[in-house]
Amino acid sequence: MNADFEKFWASVPKKADHPSRVPILEVFRWIGEPLSAIGLVDVLDGRHITMWEAVHHLRVLEAFDVVEPVPAEAGQATSRREAFDVPYRLKAAAR
Repeated sequence: MNADFEKFWASVPKKADHPSRVPILEVFRWIGEPLSAIGLVDVLDGRHITMWEAVHHLRVLEAFDVVEPVPAEAGQATSRREAFDVPYRLKAAAR
């Protein structure tokens, strides 16, 4: 295994490495860009996760302090954003 892989997974809390969350974290790690639940399902081609599961796992990963929602750009309304559209990114400690 390479050092980046080992360093990344060593920084992830043990409860966050649930079998459904591993592909999500790998997508974030490899793409390196913020993704919403919609983006995750698209990248994973719907095989590993449904839209509702993606939202749930993103919120759990946020609670574990592994991912964070990306702040809306100035002037962009956030009060009516749907859960499926909220982009997340890996937190700096997990990168």
